[in-house]
Amino acid sequence: MFEVVQSSSAYEQFTSGIGLGELLEKPEGQNIVADAPIESYTIVCKNRTFAREVPFSYESVQDAKKGNLIEGTVSSWGPKVALTKDKFYAKFFNNGALTAGHDVFNNSIQGVITDASGSVIYDSQPFFDTAHADKVGNSYANYTASRALTQANLETTWLTYTTTNNRDERGDPIELEPDVLLIPPALKFTAQVILNTALIPGSQDNDTNVMAAIVEPMQWSQLTDADGWFLGVKKAGLMATDREGVNLDFYRDDKNLDYYARIFVRFGGCVTQWRLKNQCLPTLRNVENNRVNCWEVQNLDNQQPSLSNVISLVDRKVQRLMDEDITTNNSNTSALLSIAV
Repeated sequence: MFEVVQSSSAYEQFTSGIGLGELLEKPEGQNIVADAPIESYTIVCKNRTFAREVPFSYESVQDAKKGNLIEGTVSSWGPKVALTKDKFYAKFFNNGALTAGHDVFNNSIQGVITDASGSVIYDSQPFFDTAHADKVGNSYANYTASRALTQANLETTWLTYTTTNNRDERGDPIELEPDVLLIPPALKFTAQVILNTALIPGSQDNDTNVMAAIVEPMQWSQLTDADGWFLGVKKAGLMATDREGVNLDFYRDDKNLDYYARIFVRFGGCVTQWRLKNQCLPTLRNVENNRVNCWEVQNLDNQQPSLSNVISLVDRKVQRLMDEDITTNNSNTSALLSIAV
């Protein structure tokens, strides 16, 4: 659902493009009319660090033999990395309508960079809101508080998406067409009826279902609203930064002889264009907790990291440490193993 980009620093910063206006006819003998760029938005996308550490007593490792205890723990971290990313990126949708914003949108790094938009997105509004303004005074909405997922409502939202919100920051029309319907598991069958039937669902007139296959339904179990839905475009409007892959670290504390295993990974995310995502809610909710409209979706790389090679290396490392003379005075308490996978 996010455009994934490689990052080589603590944060990425860029200016959203505004573009110039359309060309004007130049009558013969007259000067060309000058144009000038409009000041655009500055977007910051910081990389966050996610980590855990688990201690093992000297006795438990010795009694488990050959590091099997640590090996089993390390292997269980594989699927947890994927779950961590899945839940983090789902926050953009689960908290995108909060009028007070949410930390997932705040890309400030203390002492390094300040995100001027704070806990909302670049235009100082929640991700899903009814008052997104362009640079020439127009206002748009990508949030609807009372719109259940039906064939008629999907058609209405589609038209708003493609004929009202299809404007750039100058108010000029642009090509904008959604390709994904993002839904929680509870709406799976409703979406299938709307998008995968040749005739209009529930109609006795035998009319063609013009919404059939118009977008791809995508189910996401991390969405917390059981009946909220989103319309959007794959890999557009949202950016995911990949700073560092999975790193495993294993070491022994020479003071108490305990062993430690830890893992960390660095990545981030930000909104780059609100027009590409809309959310809809079936009933009027507390706007403070449910600001949604209709948005686009992209394929989130949710592959679990392969840790089999790391497990093998950790196993050998643990065994070597266990075979060492632990009474030897060793002041080196730095990491003994650090492997990126």
